[in-house]
Amino acid sequence: MNELPTLQQLEYLEVGFEVSKILARAGFSMDKPAFAITWGQIAEEIAHTLADHGLPPDRLEEDFLIGLAQGVQKVLQNDDVLFWRNSVRAYTTDQPTFMALLSSSNEEDDEGSLTEQYENVIRLGDDEAYWPDGGASADLFDEF
Repeated sequence: MNELPTLQQLEYLEVGFEVSKILARAGFSMDKPAFAITWGQIAEEIAHTLADHGLPPDRLEEDFLIGLAQGVQKVLQNDDVLFWRNSVRAYTTDQPTFMALLSSSNEEDDEGSLTEQYENVIRLGDDEAYWPDGGASADLFDEF
């Protein structure tokens, strides 16, 4: 059964037509994109993702980075381009090479989980509340 357009849908069509007509007269081409994502922006987002995970580009082969950019191009053709940064990050972090490098860098970390927790708390600026002072100034050794 065909549904009849609602009044709101008809209003959208009418107003959309009027706006399109005004923009076309002003020189806007209705069949051209309003914005574009540059290769520089894609490179920057890939770089941010690598930096966020502590992976310098010199640990990656050039072919991997080129393939990554080509894969991002395909992803952006299929995904919602309004969330292109999320798409680039997700595609980058899902790559097996990326995951292998990430897990191998974690194996080299000999500081332990407490050090990692402490570093995270310091970055948040809450080191006083989370880590009690165990020294003499903490009154742990005072007599009651």
